[in-house]
Amino acid sequence: MRHPNIVLIMSDQHNARIMGCAGDRYARTPHLDALAAAGTQMTATYTACPLCLPARMSFLTGQSPGDIGTLDNGAVLASDVPTFAHGLGSCGYETVLCGRMHFAGPDQLHGFENRVFGDCQAPGVLSPEIQGSGLKKTNGQHKHAVVVAGHGRTGYQAFDTAVTDTACRYIRERTDARPSCLVIGMMLPHNPLICDRSRFEHYRRVLPRPKPPSAEYLERLHPAMRRWRQRHGVDELTDQQNHRGLAAYYALVEEMDANVGRVLDAVRDRGEETIMIYCSDHGDMACLHGMWWKSSFYDGSARVPCIVSWPGRIARGAMCDAVISLIDVAPTLLDWAGCEPLPDARGRSFAGLMMNPPASDDWAHEAFSEVLGSFDNQPSCMLRSGSWKLVYFSETTSYQLFNLDQDPEELDDRRDDPATRSIAEAMLEKINARWLAAERIAVSRRGSRARAYIARCGHDTVPHDVRHFQATPEDNAFDFGQLEG
Repeated sequence: MRHPNIVLIMSDQHNARIMGCAGDRYARTPHLDALAAAGTQMTATYTACPLCLPARMSFLTGQSPGDIGTLDNGAVLASDVPTFAHGLGSCGYETVLCGRMHFAGPDQLHGFENRVFGDCQAPGVLSPEIQGSGLKKTNGQHKHAVVVAGHGRTGYQAFDTAVTDTACRYIRERTDARPSCLVIGMMLPHNPLICDRSRFEHYRRVLPRPKPPSAEYLERLHPAMRRWRQRHGVDELTDQQNHRGLAAYYALVEEMDANVGRVLDAVRDRGEETIMIYCSDHGDMACLHGMWWKSSFYDGSARVPCIVSWPGRIARGAMCDAVISLIDVAPTLLDWAGCEPLPDARGRSFAGLMMNPPASDDWAHEAFSEVLGSFDNQPSCMLRSGSWKLVYFSETTSYQLFNLDQDPEELDDRRDDPATRSIAEAMLEKINARWLAAERIAVSRRGSRARAYIARCGHDTVPHDVRHFQATPEDNAFDFGQLEG
């Protein structure tokens, strides 16, 4: 029996709430909504790290970032670490990567048999002319990325258009008789918050102005989160700037959705049995709590959209609230394809949760995430266990604690509530059994020292990467006059 094709779309920095199918009445996402109507939404999916490269390497390998030494955006995944692309290839799949995956180093395949379109790396996304004209920091985690928000265009949009064109052409024209696994990596809705004018003006009209966090909330906020806000400058943003930024973010989500729709059309035209998956590497706070971007463990940043469709095998229009992680995707794909499991994977197959009818629920509702350097330049981590979420800050050996059933907005930190002490102690025990901050620091420093040593050589010692997309000056445009109103 021929295995089904697999098409997996991974966007970059998509807040899981901002989709019509997730209940957002402002977001225009008809294609993601259609995919959800044809399949199942996994509504409690978490990233292994709220940072691009570590999240993606964990997604591919089914392992935590610290396990594979990829704790920052410069880390290199060793070529001898197996990915689900290796696994699918070993059992007869043609494995193809198209677009974004944020590989660092000379290995730009990591098990994929072919790469039909390269990556888009940030300093090359903006042309030199744009880099020097006030947009230089707009793709990072800096208040300038929200100050400079509005209509225009950037290389990220040009990249996604080209990636989608290539993916659709591959789907329609491929002649290989083997089943195919196509992974499509898109840049949107990652900032710069610069977008199509008509979409931007629409969301400026319909979106209410975000409410700033109350003084009481800020007073009760964990000190590590206060320092995060100060370091990123979010409390210096005005209501108008936040509103413009949010309108642009919604517009970028809508543009990304349109590209997803083009892929869905190509799959439909092909007419073959296909498992469709949409997810993102991590979220974006999108002004929740007055915060932006990634690198925190609030649900806006750490929870990701995950929609799965497999006609006849997965329930249509369903929502599954099982707590899962992006590291569970790789084991699930291999399970569905009948392939040998990945060695050393921490992830678990959630195939049993997705079947129609579902298998018995003996699932452990837990997800773990970690990040290095976002809080006081020390490792921090998160454990979601059932309805509880604990965020641990290693620098001060302190934590936040939320009950997401009772407090989905994460406004009521229960860390000082005596009634929750036993819950926190049990969760901290689970964290300590698998995670040591000192080990994470050592892994990161070892990689940083090695990269710095090689860089001091003074000439290229790594093969030239010719796979990256190069934006042109025409791909980038922004009128700063629009910010004066």
